[in-house]
Amino acid sequence: MNDRVTITHLEDGIADVRMVRTDKMNALDPAQFKALADTIEELHGTKGLRCVVLSGEGRAFCAGLDLSSMSGNSSGDGEKKKGGATGDLATRAFGDANLAQYVAWGWRKLEVPVIAAAHGVAFGGGFQILSGADVRFIHPDTRCAIMEMKWGLVPDMAGFPLWRGNARDDVIRELTYTNRE
Repeated sequence: MNDRVTITHLEDGIADVRMVRTDKMNALDPAQFKALADTIEELHGTKGLRCVVLSGEGRAFCAGLDLSSMSGNSSGDGEKKKGGATGDLATRAFGDANLAQYVAWGWRKLEVPVIAAAHGVAFGGGFQILSGADVRFIHPDTRCAIMEMKWGLVPDMAGFPLWRGNARDDVIRELTYTNRE
């Protein structure tokens, strides 16, 4: 599809979707956010699609935000945007979600099962993307954590509504407040 996400259509209506920013452990920069949103939109219109498998190439599923790319208000292509690298956070350009939320929540909007296969790390935004899948397979050595509080952020990529059916609220809060893996 592009230099951040690939889609391979396998037999029997299976789409193999991979994040391919291997040099940064598939960390989220403006181009990665856009590529994931574009991928979800493309999959919405794919005829004969029966299942999506989401994974990351290289050493990790997704290391979360690439903080070095988030320092300015640049979209990655020189365009200035409100709300930093993910655009205007108040604008709901994807129904009930902004761009950052859509790359996690959008997988739930697909009308087919989404299976995430994680290895290496799934930190912060990567953990929220992983949480958007219907089914998650996680290698036993994978490190997962809600890392946002470490930088004074909240897990605002749809984490809380995605986690609610998976863990008690007090457990979610404890993991969010402590960054515990």
